[in-house]
Order: sequence, then C-alpha cells, then structure tokens
Amino acid sequence: MSDTGTFCAIDSAKRVMDDARKESCGKCVLCREGTWQAYEIMYDISEGKAENDDYELLTELLEQISSNGGCEMSVKAASLCLGLLRNYQEDWDQHIRRKRCANLICRASYTVYIAPELCIGCGKCAEACQDNAILGGENLIHVVKGEQCSKCMLCVEACPKGAVKKAGAIKPKVPAEPIPVGSVGGTSGGGEEGTSMRRRRRGE
Repeated sequence: MSDTGTFCAIDSAKRVMDDARKESCGKCVLCREGTWQAYEIMYDISEGKAENDDYELLTELLEQISSNGGCEMSVKAASLCLGLLRNYQEDWDQHIRRKRCANLICRASYTVYIAPELCIGCGKCAEACQDNAILGGENLIHVVKGEQCSKCMLCVEACPKGAVKKAGAIKPKVPAEPIPVGSVGGTSGGGEEGTSMRRRRRGE
C-alpha cells in the first residue's frame, strides 16, 4: 500500500545535473546549455511529464557533454548520469512509459496521507506544515488535503509516531474529515493494516 524507497536513478541523476548546471562557468555551449537541457528533461521525467523519446534524447545529449564538454565538472556529471541511465534502464522506462516511481521518491508518483490507526492527534504535523494542508485538532485524527500539499515532507519529520506516509497507485482508505482518535478499526478480514475504516460503537 505504501512504502518509502531509498534510491531512484532518475532523482539521483537530476540532482547531479542540477548541481552541474548551477556550477557551470558558462564558457562553452555544452556546459552552459547542455546541462540545463539535460536537467529539464530529467525534471519532466521525474514529474510524470516525459515524452516517449526522452530516454534516447537524454542519452545523446549526455554523450555529447561527456565527450565534448569544455570543463571537467560537466564531463564528470554527464558521465555519472550516463551510468545511471544505462545501469537502471528499467527504472527510467517505468518513469517514462508508466509515469511511476517504484520507490516513491519522485513527487509526482505519490500522495501523502496520515495513517488513522497511528495518529494520536498531537497536531505536530499540522504545526510543521507550511501549506496549511493538514486538517485536525487536539485528539483528532488528522487529514491531509492533497490538493494543497506540496510534499515538502516536514510533517514526516515532525510526527512522533510515524503516522505520515506515502501512497503510490493503491490509495489507502482514510477519513475525509478529522474524527476522534480511537474511532478507527485496525484490520478487517485479513486486509492490509489501516484499510478498514469504521466508527466504534459504545462498549467495544
């Protein structure tokens, strides 16, 4: 249902090229323009906006930079990114063809939610949120408003119970509005934890 991976080739390559474009001296076209173009392609891929020929286009561009770049920094960056392209081709294909990041690293591939069975209603996630995207109050199970969430993940660091999680293609069942802590069932019929939603009756 939800998971947080530790590595994504696309995200890693994007970070490398982001540093390269910012540090470029701008003296040669490949370093000045090529690194920016490579970064923009990687960014679009990570955001689920890739074109089908982006892998080939990016490979050709990086080969040009690594072979003909005017500075050691851009050449090393392009060579490193080429390695990430060739060694993790399946990962790139999944991002480009299916618009998905298996490890839920790229922001476009996941949504953020609060596991209702773990939330204690302390409000620390809402205090940390810069987008005002978390609804809730004292002793209430908090809820993320997905349309307002920028996925800065500050709420993850703030939550003492690890209740803030990522969800990929399979969306968990969560309350639409804040409800009292303790009013959510754990599991139902052998299903995954946190997918069963119900209000407790008195006496349970």
